[in-house]
Amino acid sequence: MFNNRISSNSLSFVALHLQMVPYGADTVMAAGTGFFYEYEDYMYLITNGHNVTRVNPVTDERTTNSMAFPKRIKFYVKRLVTEPELAIIAEEVYTPLYCDEDFKHPLWFVHPKHGYKVDVIAIPVISKAEIPQGINLYPINSFGFDNNFDLEPSDDVFILSYPFAIDGDKKLPIWKRGSVATEPALDINGLPKILVDTASRSGMSGSPVISFRSGIHMKNGQLADDTIIGTIRGFVGIYSGRITALDPLDAQLGVVWKQTVIDEMLSAKVVGDIIFQSM
Repeated sequence: MFNNRISSNSLSFVALHLQMVPYGADTVMAAGTGFFYEYEDYMYLITNGHNVTRVNPVTDERTTNSMAFPKRIKFYVKRLVTEPELAIIAEEVYTPLYCDEDFKHPLWFVHPKHGYKVDVIAIPVISKAEIPQGINLYPINSFGFDNNFDLEPSDDVFILSYPFAIDGDKKLPIWKRGSVATEPALDINGLPKILVDTASRSGMSGSPVISFRSGIHMKNGQLADDTIIGTIRGFVGIYSGRITALDPLDAQLGVVWKQTVIDEMLSAKVVGDIIFQSM
């Protein structure tokens, strides 16, 4: 049943365990999740804005009592060895968050309309041509998704993440299950996000969210050439944490930013500001 082999097209390869660290030290200031996205032959690291600002985008309050903020991100890329059997080697790398020594000029892009209120950033990391031989960054948009079928309330979703920094060995993620809790066609509070019903934990911020639905999949309730029988999957978006009440277990609802915000950010390339450094 278990042959120690992992399919090379498994979505487990997409998620990255991120550690936000200061310059010149390995002290972990915060942990989260991210993934790569390819745009115009360049690789961008996608994660939540609050992972690098340490500011809650809803309240504009710091998530910690410290004024310190991370200067770079540590994560692990994956090298595959296919003979005699598939093995995974995780290699530690760092990517800077600023392009200057005074940390006044961020590298990341924010949403062109909503800024940090959309809790997603895109960090340019490397051109596709510069990726070392044998390394695969597994950008999420290189995987096949069934985009012809709309997401629906109650659809199953999986948050590929590292809750409490736990992994599934070889730096691969935990698949945390949930379900779509709001109408995906609508924007909540005027922002491009949906809610999912799930129990989330620290370390999941910035995770890719994947939907799955099994059965007969038709458009307009009619059998056609594009009808699919089986399981379809879709890229839903980016997870950014749960909605908390007086008791954080009350709602068990998490926020997912729609995947469309990524292309909106990368086409506009609006660089984030550093107001958060003085909050």
